[in-house]
Amino acid sequence: MTTCSPANVALHLAVVLAVAMPGLSLAAWQENVRPKMYVQLGAEDVFRFTGNETHTDYFRLVLRDGNYLLVGGRNLVHNLSLTDLTEQQRLSWYSPDTDIKMCVVKGKDEETCQNYVRILAQTGPSTLLVCATNAFKPVCRDYLVQPGNYTVVKERPGQAVCPYDPQHNSTFVYVDGELYTGTVADFSGMDPIIYREPLQTEQYDSMSLNAPNFVSSMTQGDFVYFFFRETAVEYINCGKAVYSRVARVCKYDRGGPHRFRNRWTSFLKSRLNCSVTGDFPFYFNEIQSTTELISGQYGGVSAQLIYGTFTTPVNSISGSAVCAFSLQDIADTFEGNFKEQSALNSNWLPVQSAKVPDPRPGQCVNDSRTLPDLTLNFIKSHSLMDESVPSFFGQPIVIRTSFHYRFTQIAVDPQVKTPGGKTYDVLFIGTDNGKVIKAVNADSADSHQRASPVVIEEIQAFPASVPVRGIKVVRASQAGDGLEDGRLVVIADGQVQALRLHRCYSDRILSCGECVALQDPYCAWDKIEGKCRALVGPAATDASRFLQSVASGIHASCPPSKSLNKDAGSVGAISANQNKFPQDSMIPNKESQGGEIINIMQDEEQQNSGPAVSAADSPPPQYSVETLVMAVVAGALAALLVGFVAGYLCGRKCRKDEDDNLPYPDTEYEYFEQRQTVNSRLAPEPKLLPQEEVTYAEPVLVPQPPKLHSPKGTMRKPPPTPAETLFQFPDGYGFRGPRDNFGTLRSHQGDAYRRTDGFATTRSVKKVYL
Repeated sequence: MTTCSPANVALHLAVVLAVAMPGLSLAAWQENVRPKMYVQLGAEDVFRFTGNETHTDYFRLVLRDGNYLLVGGRNLVHNLSLTDLTEQQRLSWYSPDTDIKMCVVKGKDEETCQNYVRILAQTGPSTLLVCATNAFKPVCRDYLVQPGNYTVVKERPGQAVCPYDPQHNSTFVYVDGELYTGTVADFSGMDPIIYREPLQTEQYDSMSLNAPNFVSSMTQGDFVYFFFRETAVEYINCGKAVYSRVARVCKYDRGGPHRFRNRWTSFLKSRLNCSVTGDFPFYFNEIQSTTELISGQYGGVSAQLIYGTFTTPVNSISGSAVCAFSLQDIADTFEGNFKEQSALNSNWLPVQSAKVPDPRPGQCVNDSRTLPDLTLNFIKSHSLMDESVPSFFGQPIVIRTSFHYRFTQIAVDPQVKTPGGKTYDVLFIGTDNGKVIKAVNADSADSHQRASPVVIEEIQAFPASVPVRGIKVVRASQAGDGLEDGRLVVIADGQVQALRLHRCYSDRILSCGECVALQDPYCAWDKIEGKCRALVGPAATDASRFLQSVASGIHASCPPSKSLNKDAGSVGAISANQNKFPQDSMIPNKESQGGEIINIMQDEEQQNSGPAVSAADSPPPQYSVETLVMAVVAGALAALLVGFVAGYLCGRKCRKDEDDNLPYPDTEYEYFEQRQTVNSRLAPEPKLLPQEEVTYAEPVLVPQPPKLHSPKGTMRKPPPTPAETLFQFPDGYGFRGPRDNFGTLRSHQGDAYRRTDGFATTRSVKKVYL
């Protein structure tokens, strides 16, 4: 049920307080976790591939083909070696000049009127499906892959398969010889569609898709799932909001009879709930990316999980989070109640079970063309489910409240084994300021109902102005392929990087305590060799040789460390490779919780190109709620006292005499009283004492005598009329003297006060009251 209430105001206020004063926040709110290491990539840590030097390639797609990586960009598909990212082969596909010219005529710039590859799918052992924007005229091609050559086999239109605009978010999945896509089907981008030839969602129907941004898609069992964010139709009575969705369609859907023959009969969607729990949950409503389906053990429970990055709206409190969702929870919501709005201004409520037709809408059936009209009409207007999909661990795994960056992409190295047999999912999170955050849920091996985030590394992969567009974890497909340690492929608009998954080898991690404190599932202390090592090979799970504790970061078998206040390090080294991007300072983020980072860099005379580790200082002191409240109250009282004293002293110092505040110091204030009385035509002046004489100043404008030699002197000026005077006095006012042209009373002293220029600012007027 969606309602608007004043509680929303309280929610936003609570979040502002939680961000401003983390110590006063509820226990459910997760503070920014300090990274164990800040990493600046060195020459030996990264391989780089830079595309065209003259323009941006807008790399997006990554497809692994054995020991090679296919990367789609602008007009090209690069075939790169996974070992060092050297280019092995290239597929070129440029748009015809006629299509480019027509694109420019339609109002697009020449940069976007290129051929941007947006679909790469292997349709067979030696066949490749490629779809591209083709200057806002999408086209798909089937290629025959041969050593050193790509041959075009077939070309067909790509409408409803590939987006027109390279900036549009779209997704695809190739399953059982069929291509499922989520994109837009028109030039303007106003017709969103989930498509598999010839089936599609309802056109221009906000109940099906309401301005969606597609993120990803996958297949599992009999269904294909789509993840996207869209404007929430159930919230429309309260305003505009964006919700994260998961939708599904049946792979065996063949459409319905009659007017439903080209429409999905199994399309359903549900909301993804990534929020901080509490009486007033705080939602991260906008999904940005997801991982592939992960199967593993979590607290003794087998589950299939999907990790996703979520953010708040761009005009809201800046926050990002990582949530996990179980495939079983997603399936349960699709078996729950439907949601409907009975009238235009009604709330959205669950549909009663008695109103749901049989067979139940949204299921896979033998032949969807035999479904009754009652079922088809119901699903057309009831595609939204009532219940949302809850987070698997009951809360977000990682939360970041930062005005400097947001999460963009995520990849997972699933079920990394550690000494003792426990397994952990290692998360790699990309941000929009060029960082990659490596994190793990330390409690995932022991419980599926809570999350204990550990941020192991914060890697500055690209300059701060370059967002991360894609991340992929690559493991060895066979022995001897050079990928035993794995690779982390990170993609930006103009560059592809291959990074190490860990930095256990650093010679600055000198003790067992420092190695275990990393809480990195890849690293453990080798008692035999006496150093921190990466867990590779069958002996990696030998708990008698390797010491590690991902859950706590402390191992009882570790000898006392000689170094104090050195729980983790900050790795840094300047890359010697040529980089397309300008070199960045790579300074650790100053906003990070945990205080100052003291960098202890390698000395120049060491002649060591490896990374250098700098120890992080000890955690800052934590203050209790009572201490903070007392400090705030004392500060407020002190501010009030200081303000009162300062105001009192300033008031005494700045006081002036009463006469100094008058506009005309040489006159009496009675002038202004008399003037006010005349203008407002009030009762006669108050009686004064006999023979009391009052003198006041009066501004007078006296016309200047005409000059004969001036052109103005030849002009005829009519005599002033009574209507032209500024002030009018009744006949019985009490003064019979002459008046000037402005209705003011002239002085009995004559024109002695006139100035030769025709103007006089003031003159003295005396009144004698008898």
